Amino acid sequence: MAEENIFSGLKVVELASFIAGPAAATILSDFGADVIKVEPPNGELWRHGQNIPPQPHSEVPYPFQLSNRNKRGVALNLKAASAQQVLERLAKWADVFIVNTPHPARKKLKLEYDDVAQWNPRLIYADLTGFGEKGPDAALPGFDLTAYWARSGLLYMTRDAGAPPTWPVSGSGDNATAVAIYAGIATALYRRERTGKGSYVTTSLLATGIWSAGVFIQAALCGANFYGLHDRAHPANAALNLYKSSDGTMVRSRRYSR
Repeated sequence: MAEENIFSGLKVVELASFIAGPAAATILSDFGADVIKVEPPNGELWRHGQNIPPQPHSEVPYPFQLSNRNKRGVALNLKAASAQQVLERLAKWADVFIVNTPHPARKKLKLEYDDVAQWNPRLIYADLTGFGEKGPDAALPGFDLTAYWARSGLLYMTRDAGAPPTWPVSGSGDNATAVAIYAGIATALYRRERTGKGSYVTTSLLATGIWSAGVFIQAALCGANFYGLHDRAHPANAALNLYKSSDGTMVRSRRYSR
């Protein structure tokens, strides 16, 4: 990058757990932002992610480090009577506020956008959910496997004919969603530079999964004819297939046109 510290001086408060929300804050920190991560008194569960199968086991908490490097930390009991005073100070200090607490709990804790934005009208409030901020599943917690992979249809599509769905690479949907909410934050910051106004931005694991599966989903909406799941023995397009080479490795054949 030509300018590694483009976000130097940007102040971020992150009230998020596991991967997508924290990883979005990490991207901002990689470009120079000052990030304060707010955790419960006993710490975030993902601090022990290396002990949760099927993550490779290690004495080093590498999953937590991967999505939480460069940050400062605060332990805060959000249910305590004094928590609102601390949150107010953090919101007034911050440029960006990242939250992924499910909305029913967020409402009880007075962490919704209207609660926080009253303290700082220039604040960029980034709302990350599992299934979107509206609709019948808006209140449900969502994870990489359930919201990004399963509900979007990716878990069904990314397999060969005759094979059942399998467990995807851990965190892959979370990381894609982190980039999506980071893009929303960056866009809102640009808008604030032009208008002086803060913004509410949001995305979800499901929305990013649908974006990732967009070619097939758009095809279905257009009434397209599907070839079915990929069959290596009888591919719909021989130039788009995996083949075993003479040394036993798998290679991909692909035809490019100019």
